Amino acid sequence: MSLAAGVGVEPIPPVALLVVILVIFVGYLVFGVTGFGASPITIPVLAHLLPLTFVLPLAALLDLGSALALGVQTRRQADTRELLALVPFTLAGLTLGVTLLVNLPGRSTLLALGVFVCAYAVHVMVRQDRARRLGRRWAAPAGLVGGVVGALFGMGGPPYVMYITGRVADPAAQRATISQMVILNVGLRVVAFALAGLLGSRPLWIGVGLLLPVAWLGVWAGHRAHVRLAPATTARIIGGVLLLTGVTLLLRTR
Repeated sequence: MSLAAGVGVEPIPPVALLVVILVIFVGYLVFGVTGFGASPITIPVLAHLLPLTFVLPLAALLDLGSALALGVQTRRQADTRELLALVPFTLAGLTLGVTLLVNLPGRSTLLALGVFVCAYAVHVMVRQDRARRLGRRWAAPAGLVGGVVGALFGMGGPPYVMYITGRVADPAAQRATISQMVILNVGLRVVAFALAGLLGSRPLWIGVGLLLPVAWLGVWAGHRAHVRLAPATTARIIGGVLLLTGVTLLLRTR
C-alpha cells in the first residue's frame, strides 16, 4: 500500500519514495552519531510530499522509536544528575508553552531562537578548545526554553544540547544524555498528538512500519561510526546539526 494513501495526497512516485528512504537513513545516521538532529533533516523533505499533520506525528514516532533504540544501548553512559536537573524545568516549560505563551509573536520568537542557535553552532564548530563549563543553574533556562519551544514549534532540542554539551565533558556521555532527553521530550509530544487524535490514522502506522526499520539501520550505522570519531569531530558534527536546525527555524519565519 502506498505511504501516502488515505492522507489526502496523491500516491508518492517510486523515485520520491526512494528519496524519502534515503533522507530517513541519513537523518537517523546523524541521530546515531549525536543523539539528536534527525527531524531538521527529515521533516523539510517529507513536508514537500505529505501533509504536515501527517509528517509531524510520523517524525515524532520515528524519533521516539530511534531514541529508545539508542537509549537502550547507551543508557548507562547518560548523566542522570543532569537529566534530573532538566526535567522539572522542562515540564514547567511545556505547561507554559501550551497555556500562558500561546499569544507570543511566533515569527519573532522563531527568528530570535534561530539566530541564537546559528551563532552557537558556529561557535561550537570553530572553537579551538573546550568552552568554559556551564553552571548547574543553566538547567532552569535550558529546560524552560526547551519545553516552551518544543510545545509551540516542535523544535525543543537545541537548548538541551547546549546545556548538556556545556556540562558533560565526555562525548559518549553527551550523546547518551541527549538521547534520554529526546525520549522524554518527544515522548510527551507523542502523548499530545495521541490526545489530539493524530495517531489514529492507518496510513500513519503503515508509514511507521515501513520507515522505522530504515531509521533503526541509520541509528545502528551512526552508533558504529560514533565510536571511531575523535571528540573534536563529534563536536563539529553536533555544531553542524545545530546550524541546520537554526537555519530550519529561520526558514520557518518566512
